[in-house]
Amino acid sequence: MEENGLYRWDIVVPAQRYVFAIDDAEVTEFNLPGELPHERFQRYQEMKKDHPVHGMIAWPNTVLLRGPLTVIIDPGIIMQGPPLLLGLQRLGVEPEDIDLVINTHHHVDHTHANAYFPTITCVMHKWEYNRYLSEFRLGFEPLNMRLLEGESGPIGRNLDFILTPGHTAGSISVIADTADGVLVVAGDTVGPLPSYFEEMKLPADFPDRDDLLRSWRAIRDVAPDVVIPGHNPPMYAAD
Repeated sequence: MEENGLYRWDIVVPAQRYVFAIDDAEVTEFNLPGELPHERFQRYQEMKKDHPVHGMIAWPNTVLLRGPLTVIIDPGIIMQGPPLLLGLQRLGVEPEDIDLVINTHHHVDHTHANAYFPTITCVMHKWEYNRYLSEFRLGFEPLNMRLLEGESGPIGRNLDFILTPGHTAGSISVIADTADGVLVVAGDTVGPLPSYFEEMKLPADFPDRDDLLRSWRAIRDVAPDVVIPGHNPPMYAAD
């Protein structure tokens, strides 16, 4: 799949959210057809006052890169099916074809499906890994870990990272040279609403606001043609 060292990217499983409440031992879904993930996130925030027992099941964009390396970024959660493995098969990729698994950060909805690739090297920032090693463990890491260090650096040929804290202290954004230009897979650093990143504005009381704004500027400095957030559709420079 390599062509002049560039990557092809595919979203194997697109980001989605399911919002629900439990009232009097009955489950009520709050999902309308055609909604974007951020619209369901907003409904989840709004429903709390009327539905004390509420929940949201969310999984991120799982990105496949094929080029100098074959890479899965943020395998996500393990779902009945499983759609990740079936989605890879549809693209002609088997688990043993994967060279690296990269996690943008160590949250369960991004790392649980690492379990599908137990022998493949998993890449994560050292600060992120050490934090969860000392405090608690979310998700699953393969036996072979490669821990990134510093503010930025290479992962492989035409594949780099920058440290983009805010959502977590050790969150990274993955940068790939593709036929569509510069691709940034940003994980949950970009979100939860697309308009926040588009306008480079956050509410004054937003958690870790200053860190996120600095990280967004770092992503902008890469001059990406495509940004893939963790839980929203891809964003294109021309949009």
